[in-house]
Amino acid sequence: MTVTALLFFACAALAALVFHRLPARFRLSWLLLVSAGFIATWSWQFVLVLAFYSGVNYFLGLRSSPSGSHFKRWARAGIVFNILFLFIFKYSDFFLPQFSALLNSLGFLEPGRVLQILLPVGLSFLTVQNISYLLDVANKRLPAETGFVRFALYIAYFPKLLSGPVERARVFLPRLAAPLVVDRPLLERSAALILAGLFRKIVLANPLFNTIPAAAFTTPLDYPGQNLFFWLLAYTFALYNDFAGYTAIVRGVSLWFGIELSPNFNLPYYARNFTEFWNRWHITLSQWLRDYIFYPLAWSLRRRVPDQNHWVNIVLPPMITLLVSGMWHGLSWNMLLWGGLHGVYLVLERLPALIKPSAPLNKRPLWRQRLGILVTFILAALAWVPFRMQLPVAFHYWQGLLRWTLPDFLGVARMLVGWSPLSGWSQFDLPNPVLVLVLALAITLDALQHRAGSEEFLAAWPRWAQVLLVLALLTAALLAFFADTAAPFVYQGF
Repeated sequence: MTVTALLFFACAALAALVFHRLPARFRLSWLLLVSAGFIATWSWQFVLVLAFYSGVNYFLGLRSSPSGSHFKRWARAGIVFNILFLFIFKYSDFFLPQFSALLNSLGFLEPGRVLQILLPVGLSFLTVQNISYLLDVANKRLPAETGFVRFALYIAYFPKLLSGPVERARVFLPRLAAPLVVDRPLLERSAALILAGLFRKIVLANPLFNTIPAAAFTTPLDYPGQNLFFWLLAYTFALYNDFAGYTAIVRGVSLWFGIELSPNFNLPYYARNFTEFWNRWHITLSQWLRDYIFYPLAWSLRRRVPDQNHWVNIVLPPMITLLVSGMWHGLSWNMLLWGGLHGVYLVLERLPALIKPSAPLNKRPLWRQRLGILVTFILAALAWVPFRMQLPVAFHYWQGLLRWTLPDFLGVARMLVGWSPLSGWSQFDLPNPVLVLVLALAITLDALQHRAGSEEFLAAWPRWAQVLLVLALLTAALLAFFADTAAPFVYQGF
């Protein structure tokens, strides 16, 4: 069940009504049951896998408590278990063909058959959450959770299950114990988040994805550079609005239960450098990587190489952190290149400070800040190329971006006066007007949010404007339904 479906909102609203009418001691059990039901809409096998996964991590968490013996060994064992669990399920394509061939040769599997492993939804997000939980327990940042229902809900809570946010146990578990009071201001916040999320997904992300021909990401050299340029812009804004839209929707739905989820995006394309970009993009994962990869690695290296300006301290922490981010997204060369590019960006960003201390971003001249936004956006957009396609195709796409041709303006003029039919804007080597219009809407929405300074800025709109927005969303949703153009959220694949 997708979170943009009317059935999802109806079921979530009904679950919230029951939740608030139940005695307090039954509410978390009800919420866990609802989450299991949501998982079952994807596959009932997922429910069993996550029940096993929750049970093992619950046990490991108890054994990782410093009050027990050998707690650090148990914490390390838990980390290994979670990494292996992720590897077996998510990266099975790397080893199953060879393992299947071995079973074929031994007679345990019919010739020609290959084993299949069903990937549990949201597994990458669950893995990093559980690793942080075990480390926090072992390092006395929070006590081990003794209530299995609460711990299982930390893992399986349905709004955050598919694509995060990556919640820390020491933040999320107290919110279960003391939920917010669901009153009118909270419901208005919820409505603002859900409307913004639906707008980002239905009005912006889906149309932008649909304006990009599939062949553009397989044979890019068949197209002129200006088309590739606009399709890369479309993908850049579509990916952001798709993921930010999902996060806004589930944060809004979670408020129906009085549970606040962490914000995950803060206008990343307004970032003035890549340090700020990673403080604005996929915030909860970025903070996880910072706290559990970057800082420990940097501190360890500084103990061995005290000079903070040594290349080891400048290069290795950001490079390794972003390579880990790439591997988290997928064990492939293109994801490693994507992570490596961002690592290089961060390293290059740190080099000028070796010569002269850099002024804080807010104290730099306005022209430098705006130039920083432009440069950061261009380099981030170029890095999305290997994020989307395999390496040989990515190199061809970068090459194709330099091969611009003169558009057929005469053909456009003939079309406008009716001398020739329009079979597609690509015949004129010009961008699709729908693509340009939706890009303008995406930029406008971000500008409005930037001016308001809040993701919930729609709550401050006049009621008539909110009603018009709802009608526009319903129209777009119906058009997408009948045209069968609705696309799943990109990060559900992780």
